[in-house]
Amino acid sequence: MTFHKCNNPDPSTCAPWCGKDLRKARVLSIFFDPPMAIARVGSAKEPMPAYRWKMDEDPHHGMQTMIVPAPSLTRESIHGNGHHPYKLKVTQEPVIHFKDHKGRIKPVAPFFELWARLQDLDGQVYAVPVTEDLLKRYHADLRSLEFTVSAGNRKAEARVKDAACAVIAHKVFHADSYKSHHLDAISPHTEGQVPMARPDAPVPLGKVQTFMPNFDDWSCKTRLDQIRLRFTPGKGDSFGPPEASQAIASPRQPGDFEPEITEYGRIHKMTKPENRILSSDTPWLGYSFGHDDTPKWPTPMDSYDGARVGPGHSWGLIDDTCDLIITARLAVNGHLLTAQARSFAGPPDFAPDKRPMYSIQDELEDRELPLQEPDLDTTPDEILDLFRRIFETASLVNLDQRRAWATGGNASLISSESPDNPHWDDGISPKLGPASMRRRDKPYADLVPDYTPGQGETRVPVSGDDDRLPYTQVVQQVHARMADSPVLRAFLTRRPDRVRELVRPPFAKLSDLPKRVGIQKPAEVPVGKWRVTGVMPDEPSDKPPLRYRDPREVMDQTYDMRMPPYMRHSMGVPLTITRRQYTLLLAYLDKLETDPEWRKPVMPEPTGDHA
Repeated sequence: MTFHKCNNPDPSTCAPWCGKDLRKARVLSIFFDPPMAIARVGSAKEPMPAYRWKMDEDPHHGMQTMIVPAPSLTRESIHGNGHHPYKLKVTQEPVIHFKDHKGRIKPVAPFFELWARLQDLDGQVYAVPVTEDLLKRYHADLRSLEFTVSAGNRKAEARVKDAACAVIAHKVFHADSYKSHHLDAISPHTEGQVPMARPDAPVPLGKVQTFMPNFDDWSCKTRLDQIRLRFTPGKGDSFGPPEASQAIASPRQPGDFEPEITEYGRIHKMTKPENRILSSDTPWLGYSFGHDDTPKWPTPMDSYDGARVGPGHSWGLIDDTCDLIITARLAVNGHLLTAQARSFAGPPDFAPDKRPMYSIQDELEDRELPLQEPDLDTTPDEILDLFRRIFETASLVNLDQRRAWATGGNASLISSESPDNPHWDDGISPKLGPASMRRRDKPYADLVPDYTPGQGETRVPVSGDDDRLPYTQVVQQVHARMADSPVLRAFLTRRPDRVRELVRPPFAKLSDLPKRVGIQKPAEVPVGKWRVTGVMPDEPSDKPPLRYRDPREVMDQTYDMRMPPYMRHSMGVPLTITRRQYTLLLAYLDKLETDPEWRKPVMPEPTGDHA
């Protein structure tokens, strides 16, 4: 058996498996690609088309990331009546729109392709798309392939520690079932427990669907006959009990709380009348995270409706975001093969043209791969890309709010004095209170005090007509310059010690943490050891060695102006770049100081008439 004749106009670019004779190959395993994907809720009927990021190198535009359309898989009704079954075709939008003509947000609905790993008689192993033809080759069919999809929202359960306050959907179907399988979630419960979501009123968490093969315009680059499953998340609705009708919006900033007094303020509708379907007699309605002193998880624990008003009682609401596990089971030659993939449905991306400071890929590489060695051909571009991503992240942050929140939290953690007292952190460096990022915060505060002369040592900034967000504006201006390659290289070459002291070290790996907290110190950072007084380094730095941080140390849990300033990690501790990013940056600084080849300016490739 061989695959269909490929219509790819350039055979040299064909996939490795294209044209392979599979008659004597054996199946080793199956897997999903991608194994993990992010979905985003939206109420529009049609999901988001594909797009990619592209750097706009025009200096007049500030080196901004652009969104450009990419080839997308679009479903098409086989019978032309808009109903299942559907097949897929490749399209490309001329312009990317994130909302439909009615202003509804388009959901991000990822595909999961099923692949098989085969082995030839000569031992060569390669991956091929799983298709109906491939299944027939091994005496199987679409009925031999079973999908199990489990979706769950366990946010309320995680807080009240009651499984009856989770909502779970479970679907099992074969690969030839081309209809939409709706993920209607209910609450698991035993005798005596009240289910939050009843079987007669389930919470919709989205749907999954497979597609009929399409052999039109076949090529190895567009395998439209490959078995794919698509997850379309929910609309982004909230659900609650009948009591969840109207409430007062808290005037407080996130992290601040209302006293238990009668409230007067703006009234807003919490849920649509048709979504008030949850049970009232559950521990989630009326729950308060402050009812005892036990450690709270997940963090932040005040991220539910009602948390920051009066006594902080929950109004019993949940949303339709969820986690998803997809399992494929295939019986081949007496063996059961299994593959799994995961998806996470979250809120819409409010700034899709801004790249995060680091991605899930960076997190996984930081966990699995060794530290990078600097490479003259690649490291300068990697560091430039990192600083551009940092600028894009910084451009979205309200630093004035983050500074006020973080310094107030520092005072609650290590001081009994008022968080607005500018001297409660005397003797501590970096500063953790109202003096943070001000003149006394040496050597860290450099340009900010000069750029914000109207600001004193106050926790909440003084706003005026011309500087309503003074700290936010300064940080954006500073980081915008670093997005330009010559400016960044010149700064890193001229002030390497400034970078070393201003970038917050990441937390150490478990193996690099000391056994005795406060007595022994975490491991030293293996790079960043040079001090320069002229053009060349004359001796190693006389400053204490840079060390990783210890999450058990109280001072390592506090927020300060080191980069990224006052930003919160998902674990409730100060955010940092990853270990691999941090050590590569310091290794790059070492190279700029010690190797003249690394300081040579990079000339752009000639183009057009200059080529």
